[in-house]
Amino acid sequence: MDTREDGSLVRVRIAPSPTGNCHVGTARNALYNLLYARQHGGAFVLRIDDTDARRSTEASERGVLEGLRWLGLHWDEGPDVGGPYGPYRQSERLDLYRAAVERLIDVGRAYPCFCTADEIAHERAAARAAGVPYRYSGHCAALPASQVRARLRARAVRGEGTAVRFRIEPEAMAYHDLVQGRIEQDASLIGDPIIYKSDGRPTYSFATVVDEIEMRISHVLRSAGHISNTFLQLQLYGALDAAAPTFGHFGLLLNPDRSKISKRAGAVYIGAYRDLGYLPEALINHLALCGWSPGTDQEIWDWGGLLNAFSLERCTRSNAIFDRDKLLWLNGYYIRHLAPDVLAGRIAPFLSAAGVVGGTGLDGQARDHLSRIAALEQERLKTLAEAPETLAFYMRDPAPEACVALLRSNRFAARHSLADLDRALAAVLVRLEEVGEAVWAAPVLGELLDSLGDALGWKRAELLMPVRIAISGRAATPPLFETMALVGRAAALRRLEAVLAALRCRNAVPTPASEVD
Repeated sequence: MDTREDGSLVRVRIAPSPTGNCHVGTARNALYNLLYARQHGGAFVLRIDDTDARRSTEASERGVLEGLRWLGLHWDEGPDVGGPYGPYRQSERLDLYRAAVERLIDVGRAYPCFCTADEIAHERAAARAAGVPYRYSGHCAALPASQVRARLRARAVRGEGTAVRFRIEPEAMAYHDLVQGRIEQDASLIGDPIIYKSDGRPTYSFATVVDEIEMRISHVLRSAGHISNTFLQLQLYGALDAAAPTFGHFGLLLNPDRSKISKRAGAVYIGAYRDLGYLPEALINHLALCGWSPGTDQEIWDWGGLLNAFSLERCTRSNAIFDRDKLLWLNGYYIRHLAPDVLAGRIAPFLSAAGVVGGTGLDGQARDHLSRIAALEQERLKTLAEAPETLAFYMRDPAPEACVALLRSNRFAARHSLADLDRALAAVLVRLEEVGEAVWAAPVLGELLDSLGDALGWKRAELLMPVRIAISGRAATPPLFETMALVGRAAALRRLEAVLAALRCRNAVPTPASEVD
């Protein structure tokens, strides 16, 4: 195991707020943290930051955990698996925050604040009018101790809580960020922030610092949106007499137009990509490249490759683009490289949900049949969610009337009269009826239809297209003979008969002779 200079083990964490399901940005950060932990023999911790009681929900927490698990990002400690530094929900750690804030008050680094919302609003308005950034005036920092005690007693009698502010040391500060490099700030510009609210809950920055200390977190690797919190947190570590972790801040994820990722621009949550039929390995591959550069043109990265190549030094300082078109391309690549039986297992739930197949899964002969279909169709699939529409005709007969309409509009079929199409399909049906179940296979079917085309005097493509449409209900399929073999003898004959009946009914085409010499 790797250790820091002080001898502590590498321990990293992610701390999502359960105010929505697992966001792609959360997943990217979790991936980078997990890779770093595994590279250094350290621990990966998941903590739920749910101090926002109004917006946090159990359903959102489940969504976060399920999304990360689906991606294969498994944590060593967390609310569902436990660990030596629990509990792992902030809402269950309130006593720790209260004890920490009392310590800060005792050493003079924090003080009660009695300012009303109207008073703060007046200060903000004054700052806007002056054209300067708002900074708390520090009014309550200078109150006499006797006045503070009297106000606290009065609030206690009324059952009211009191907010607490942290006393900032106005000094020049700097730290080395593992991703961004050296970052500096004048702490005198921060103002004394509230760290403990009147409802008895900590603010984000304060709770985070207490948790990192208690959970022995060695590295805080998170999005660049938190850089502004870091200087306050560094002062909090010092005030609590604790060593600060090492920080690294990744660029944000943006849309291709460099706007903030939002649901208006497409899926945001990992669960949505799962439901849209994306593979977790494709999403992991794409997220890995959203803020990290391998230094080569390599685009396909499995877990083992990432584990060997990833480094914080090659994480980019700038914001990264979450390119949904690139993700779709990667997804198609991974689908094409799945073993057919594995692909069958991945698409079975989508087929079941769409009612294309019964039950929740396939086994035995049905699974083998679906594997053969998957092998034939996987070049065409870009997402698993396309499977029900793409594969439905293997399991369901297409509507005969729709097949007739397609026959009449197709450019190959339209070169022949309706009567000629009827005669050709009838001849195909007669010949196929001669093929027994035991020999119903692509080579036999190919030889039969090729010879029949010669007998009818039809070009190969012009005969195969009407057959394809009658069998599948579409003008484009994988190779026709392999497709017919998988559709099966009974279904193929039944579909040809139904299309012939619909063709004759709709157009009053005379029934032709049943055989071709």
